[in-house]
Amino acid sequence: MRLPMTLSKLMAASLIVLLHSAALAQAYGEPDKEIRKYLYRWTDARAQINYGDRPPPDAQNLLRIDLLQIGQQVQSTLPYQVRRAAGTYPVMLFTAGKCPPCNTAREFLVKRGVPFAERTIVTGDDSVELKRLTQAEGVPVVTVGTAALIGFDPDEWNLSLDASGYPKTSQLTVSFKQEPARPLTQKEKPPAAVAAQ
Repeated sequence: MRLPMTLSKLMAASLIVLLHSAALAQAYGEPDKEIRKYLYRWTDARAQINYGDRPPPDAQNLLRIDLLQIGQQVQSTLPYQVRRAAGTYPVMLFTAGKCPPCNTAREFLVKRGVPFAERTIVTGDDSVELKRLTQAEGVPVVTVGTAALIGFDPDEWNLSLDASGYPKTSQLTVSFKQEPARPLTQKEKPPAAVAAQ
């Protein structure tokens, strides 16, 4: 059956609009649906290590890896140039306790006005994940987007932040507060154990 040309065009346009709206809904996510933003590491029944965003119910040695960047609440308060740079090249600082270079690195980022997420390296699991993520065996380490800068070198850090579009001087308001540091990894109960409770 041959449809009139205008009806065919109308159906094709409707199909394109429908597909486009479905793609947009998936890209931006539905507000009522939970968005998984954690990475998990676990051991399966064959003793193999696996990574993913949804561990199976029989996962063993489940570990949550916190790679969340700065939160939406924080981003909404940032000046435009900083928000744009942070959205494209988010900064994450990896530190440890009793680490003078880590304190210097943190102060450097705060003074420059760079919003960042800070993850602390405390356990052996933290160290393993730091090495996997950045190839670093010590701290401080900063990631600017996907680039890892190992060790604190203010010249190298400034070059990377400049190239990423961060302002050279702080544009943050006096009331701006960095989010508190959190551990990189955290032990979790397997989904099956949580469901049994």
